[in-house]
Parts: sequence; C-alpha cells; structure tokens
Amino acid sequence: MNRSNVKVLKRQCDSCEKTFKVKVVMPGRYRVRCPHCNNMVRFVVTKEEAPAKTVIAPRLIVPELGHAEKVKDKFYVIKKRGIVGHPYRAICPDCHTSMSIIPAEARKVLRTKCEKCGTTIAYKAVEPKG
Repeated sequence: MNRSNVKVLKRQCDSCEKTFKVKVVMPGRYRVRCPHCNNMVRFVVTKEEAPAKTVIAPRLIVPELGHAEKVKDKFYVIKKRGIVGHPYRAICPDCHTSMSIIPAEARKVLRTKCEKCGTTIAYKAVEPKG
C-alpha cells in the first residue's frame, strides 16, 4: 500500500468513549475494533476526510539499443544507431548490468562505460528526423 494514499483519522468508541486512531484509504463505510474494549465501531469516511487520490505516472518504456558484439577484451560495439536525446537501455555483456544511455550528440562513435565492471560499449547516434 502506498503511504501517500493512507490518512490517519481519530475516532471515538461508542461503548468506552476512548479515542483511537484509524488508517483509511478511501471514502466509505468502515468497521474496526476498538483497541481498548474490543467493541466493533462503525463509521463513515466522507470525501473530505479521505486522502486525496494520487496519480501514478505511467511507466516509461525504454527501448534497448541492441545486441553488443565483442571487438576485443572489455570492448563491445552496438551496430544499431540511437537517436540523439532519446533514452535507451543497454545491457553490459560481461556483468549483465542494465545501463541507461541518452545520446547527447550525433557522432560516428559514442562510448559508455559500465560502472560495475568497466566494460566499454561503443554505439552510434544520429540526429532525429524532422
């Protein structure tokens, strides 16, 4: 449960008249037991009392840049060209770490190093069409 969707309200028991805290997630009818006397307490949570709805951002789908071919030890080349400014994901062939790549400029060869094992991956980038 996302903590931003939970609101803590104070309610009073009908039988022992002690106040206790209740966590609510949406408006509606609730039934909880009083922690002091174990009596069932019923109450209604209005829209004003309920927590505000949080909007979950859609997950960004990042395409893979492609398969890396080994040129020499700890040096790989990806044949597919990336578009400048677009995020890509590359997988280190040696340690299988996922790396995010955002080509900043159009050049013949751009390089990125794996932070975990130091393997260099080279790729090409082009300017976006349009």
